[in-house]
Amino acid sequence: MDKKIGAYLCSGCGIGEALNLERLARKATAKGAKVVKTHPCLCGDEGNALIAADVANEGVNTVVVAACSPRAMVDAFRLDVPILERVNLREHVVWSHEPKKDGTQELAEDYLAMGLIRAQKT
Repeated sequence: MDKKIGAYLCSGCGIGEALNLERLARKATAKGAKVVKTHPCLCGDEGNALIAADVANEGVNTVVVAACSPRAMVDAFRLDVPILERVNLREHVVWSHEPKKDGTQELAEDYLAMGLIRAQKT
């Protein structure tokens, strides 16, 4: 299967206030994501519709969601895609490290890069 990776960055739950999402988006593109979008509530109907539209219209077949814990909002991310990878920016980065610090940003970028690589290798 030729993969077309979509990376979706949630800005809700304090993520957007603690991290530079433009920098995260650049990291996602550099690591192979063909579609990169940010939304304030990916787990809501609008956020899910955004992802579903890209799957239907843009050919995205591998989705990386950078938001909350994979243990949270499980039903909200039951997407109709062959590969779904979730990256925990909320609990592992934003809620446990000082916001707007270089180390916190770098940690978020590392987690995102690992999630993208897992999606590529799956």
